[in-house]
Amino acid sequence: MVNELMDMLLNFSGQANHCHCFLHIVNLVAKTLLKLFDVQKRMQDLCLMMQKESISNLLQELNWRW
Repeated sequence: MVNELMDMLLNFSGQANHCHCFLHIVNLVAKTLLKLFDVQKRMQDLCLMMQKESISNLLQELNWRW
């Protein structure tokens, strides 16, 4: 992979930048980037939970008044 990067990137100095755990680092970076997109899902889940709780509270209040 280092050799391929040397061919593709003019400023890449090859073996000086070689890292034995490169794939692990790529995996960690990818996971971190994917977590950025999970925030929206968690916010949607939180909003849905709050709506359900609000509806439940409203129904309990209406039931109490009847």
